[in-house]
Amino acid sequence: MKLTFIRHGHMAGDPFICPERPVQGCLSEDYGILQAEATAEALKDEKFDIALSSPYGRALQTAEIVLAGRALDIRILPYLYEWMPNRELEKVPSTVFEEMQREAGEAYAEETWKTDMGEGYFDMCTRIIPPFLKELGKLGIHSRMGGFVPDEHAKELSVAVFGHGGSLGVLLNFLLSVRPFPVGSFSFAHTGTAMIQFAERKGIYYPQLIIPALHKISER
Repeated sequence: MKLTFIRHGHMAGDPFICPERPVQGCLSEDYGILQAEATAEALKDEKFDIALSSPYGRALQTAEIVLAGRALDIRILPYLYEWMPNRELEKVPSTVFEEMQREAGEAYAEETWKTDMGEGYFDMCTRIIPPFLKELGKLGIHSRMGGFVPDEHAKELSVAVFGHGGSLGVLLNFLLSVRPFPVGSFSFAHTGTAMIQFAERKGIYYPQLIIPALHKISER
């Protein structure tokens, strides 16, 4: 089994838009589309059986470009959107908003589990992790005993997940048993890709982060 997490390319337009498909205008022409096309080329030999995506346009357009030419449907996960700011703050004067930003930026990380700026870390975990595990269960990959127990047909599945730095970071933290903390442990560049493979021990499959070599020299 393998999970491949792919962050969206450089965005353009409304960050909250959930567009109809095919998606246009959610990635910038000068960076975002080129990044997605380069990712498609880099992953052209990678087998994907399932594709999942955030509903936000920048993630979905990235998925469409990366998976172009493959006979693969893209399943939308409505909960896999990025950190949600407090939309009520759009109504306050800019000076008030800037002061709130300054105060949040000057606080110790331990003081920012939940602020007036928007979702807290555990809010995101609650929104994203349980339904994602349920989605894996539908695919035959069941969360059990600190790892995963796949149905026989799911042992060879390769799943591509297109999302955002924050939402994908929450999933990586959980899968790799990294302690929860307001400062993320993983930082995805635009179209940054993280691959999780599963190592089997007595019928339980445990997630492992793949860390590739930077060179192409094969061992003999």
